[in-house]
Amino acid sequence: RLILSLSVPDFYQRHLVWQQPTTVFCICNAIMGPEAAALFAVATWADRSTAWEPKHYILWATVIFAGFELLGYLVDVIPPLTSSKRIKARGRFLESFGFTDWAFIFYSRIISVVFVQQLLYFCRESRHVLWAWEDMTLLNTVGSFFAFFVVYDFFYTLFHMALHHRSVYALIHKHHHKQMVPTRGNKDAVNVHPFEFTVGEYLHMVAVYFVPCHFAAVAAFIIIGGFMASLNHTRFDVGIPFFYDVKNHDQHHVVPNTNYAQYIMLWDHVFGSYAPYPNIAEKKDSVEKIK
Repeated sequence: RLILSLSVPDFYQRHLVWQQPTTVFCICNAIMGPEAAALFAVATWADRSTAWEPKHYILWATVIFAGFELLGYLVDVIPPLTSSKRIKARGRFLESFGFTDWAFIFYSRIISVVFVQQLLYFCRESRHVLWAWEDMTLLNTVGSFFAFFVVYDFFYTLFHMALHHRSVYALIHKHHHKQMVPTRGNKDAVNVHPFEFTVGEYLHMVAVYFVPCHFAAVAAFIIIGGFMASLNHTRFDVGIPFFYDVKNHDQHHVVPNTNYAQYIMLWDHVFGSYAPYPNIAEKKDSVEKIK
């Protein structure tokens, strides 16, 4: 609505009925294009006549929470089936969670319930997200799938770098780095400050906003991305050549001013923050910098 207020003449602002988002959606679509209108639709999803009833949210939350449990189970079970071993622990292991840890984990799961529902809503409203089976092509599925990671990690890398700045590190991101030896998979992955998790989660929608695609690519991106982010916090030695490696994120937990990306190291190479595993020599200096 703030964006709209900067774009629509005062006369129309005074006469709009904000409780009728369909009207606003049409104006937004005419002024800023279908993708901006789709984002506006997400922002007002709870006000629309199609909003779910409480029972729908309860059922949806149950599905998402069950998905988290399944994800946590799979990242512990699948790697050993491929003979993958744990990466050597290098640092202090956070042996038990406190109240703040569990509260942050619970928040992350709750906001994921909202995010996934809003992402589906955005995909439904967006004109560049195709749904029909006959519209599937190699470019808008496989091509878009890999493009999502490139776009997402561009924004996430910059965001993550900002979180490591001295002025804000202790307020937000330091909590996640209490765990220098991530092992619990999804629980360690989502044990982050609410602000950090919310921004990181909605950057997935930003990636979808910029990449024309088929919905199959979006579904694969969210599911496989969630698996990769969780796997990053297991220390299983798993990797896909030239694309993804758990050791890269494990290196970040040991040397925090390296390997800021969530999934791929492209932008760390570009920005000069990439460090191969292992790079133990920098560990002491890096830890001292962020205290």
